[in-house]
Amino acid sequence: MSSKTGLLTAVHLANISNTLAATRKYALGTLYVQLHPRYKDKARSTALGKLIADVYQSSPTVLAPGVDLRFLVSSLKAGDFIPPKRTLDYLFFDYPIASNVDNSVDPRQVYCGTPQVIELGTQPFAMNDTDFEDLLISTFPNVVLGGTFDRLHAGHKVLLTQAVLLAEERLVVGVTDENMIKSKRLWELILPVEQRIAEVRDFLEEIDTTIRYEAVPIRDPFGPTATDPNMDLIVVSTETARGGAKVNELRVKNGLNQLEVYTIDLLDDESTVDDKEDKISSSNQRMDLLGTRLKPRQPKPHLKSMPYVIGLVGGVASGKSKMAERFRKLGAGVIDCDKVAHELYEPGEDCYQAVINNFGTAIVNEDKTINRKALGAIVFSDQEKLNLLNTILWDAILERTKERIQSLYEKENKQIVIIEAAVLLRAGWQSACHEVWSCIVPKEESVKRLIERNGLSEAEALERCQAQISNTELVKHADVVFCTVWSYEYSQQQAERAWRTLVEDLKLKL
Repeated sequence: MSSKTGLLTAVHLANISNTLAATRKYALGTLYVQLHPRYKDKARSTALGKLIADVYQSSPTVLAPGVDLRFLVSSLKAGDFIPPKRTLDYLFFDYPIASNVDNSVDPRQVYCGTPQVIELGTQPFAMNDTDFEDLLISTFPNVVLGGTFDRLHAGHKVLLTQAVLLAEERLVVGVTDENMIKSKRLWELILPVEQRIAEVRDFLEEIDTTIRYEAVPIRDPFGPTATDPNMDLIVVSTETARGGAKVNELRVKNGLNQLEVYTIDLLDDESTVDDKEDKISSSNQRMDLLGTRLKPRQPKPHLKSMPYVIGLVGGVASGKSKMAERFRKLGAGVIDCDKVAHELYEPGEDCYQAVINNFGTAIVNEDKTINRKALGAIVFSDQEKLNLLNTILWDAILERTKERIQSLYEKENKQIVIIEAAVLLRAGWQSACHEVWSCIVPKEESVKRLIERNGLSEAEALERCQAQISNTELVKHADVVFCTVWSYEYSQQQAERAWRTLVEDLKLKL
């Protein structure tokens, strides 16, 4: 992403979408937008809040992809130009600067560095008071709001900016801790609370320097609203409006003043698809992460550059086998390590005799094959015996898999090989892979699939799921994550996205 930063000062508000679109060619990473400080008298207008929401709403389609848009309100509150902390590369104006003849301060003189001045509009400086209605909103000394605030999106920015405009002295933001996020869609991909708090503070301290901020983790729905007597207003969205009423019920019980409640509409997501929510949300953003690279490719000097090996891992009934089949159709070589393990149990294999030597002839069928059900009954009730079996099998499976990888490369020219292995992380095989790709589904979905697919009882299915490596561990070690709880088409899109990115990164012609 570009690191270029620009600041747009606007007066022609009816044309602001076109002005924003004109910044696309400057390859920005961050774009600040502010109204000219002479709009100070309109800072409390309800129309300002609507304008800010409209700007954020349209930004994904108007601006270049990936631009971090931030609407500054410091200058508007102070009635003077207040520069952001970052050094600017560009100063954009939607009017010719020379036409602002009655402005005593040249805005070009108050910003850090030597930004390039770009005049994006030809209409002379003129402020239209009819851009704002007369209705003013009240402000309050202490304002509070709460949320997950995962990867700040346009909806978050509207909510936080409106809260800033309503606050005179202090804004308190409660950010949900880990124990409050597990009902969220793809919660395993939510950023750590410390990182989310830091991003909220950074955003707030940039858009308005005139008030004091407190961003704190919360472990319950009420956070500091339950005990802090110095609160006056709570900001909620239409989705969380009932929470405002519950906060006031609790405050009455605790002998505290009731809070005024200010409700903000959610932003529609105009680019949504059938599997997603129809609002701009963190859940949709996390869905967009599926099939994308979550971390940069790391060099693996101990591995040959080709074939490029992907370890595909996931819990029981996570959809990893179907995902592996998708990659086979896209051109990858695929090795099912569970099938490799079955081969190693066959008579004549080194593992076959080692298993019998350690677990006795009672596990041998009449046809000399190993009775895996009888073996399972022994090892799954005794952790030491399970560890022994894993010691016998895991090294042998990995060695046989490496042979297959090389064979696929030499005989079938498979430059990318996927090894599907549920035990990959536990066995430590990630060191044999260039990348690890993980499949996750909620535990409830795994249980449901096991009941339907394997005919297990709910208790049996739950026990099998609980014995698996957790989704948080799968995500922690993953370069790419997939989730298969939605439509077949959406899972296919994830696979194609990951495949396309990898092929482009490796500069392959498949």
